[in-house]
Amino acid sequence: MGPPGKPGPQGKRGEAGPQGKPGARGEAGPRGEPGPAGQLPSIEQMIPWLHSLFEAFEDYRREQQFNDHETAEREASTQAALTEHDFADMFVDEELEDEERRKKKKKKKDKKKKDKKKNKHRDEDWHED
Repeated sequence: MGPPGKPGPQGKRGEAGPQGKPGARGEAGPRGEPGPAGQLPSIEQMIPWLHSLFEAFEDYRREQQFNDHETAEREASTQAALTEHDFADMFVDEELEDEERRKKKKKKKDKKKKDKKKNKHRDEDWHED
């Protein structure tokens, strides 16, 4: 078998095939002109809607005032109970106090160690001269 031959000359381009189906809608095109303005509802048509809106707002305000009043009463009764009884001793946690004392002691001890190290280096420098 010999070597393959050279490719022949390029043929003419074929005819276009049938058009394909349209694809999925991608981005929308430019926005069209706005249409004519619609007719606004008359005031008679708006009044029932406005009444329901104002009633809902008044209900909301009454509920908020009631909740605020309840919260204020609860806080006042709590304050009265706390002033009536001395609860200061009940809320003291001895373990926390002990831990705080240990932390202070350790901090003081660490500070003494640091001071000793500083002084040690000073003494060494003094003797070298």
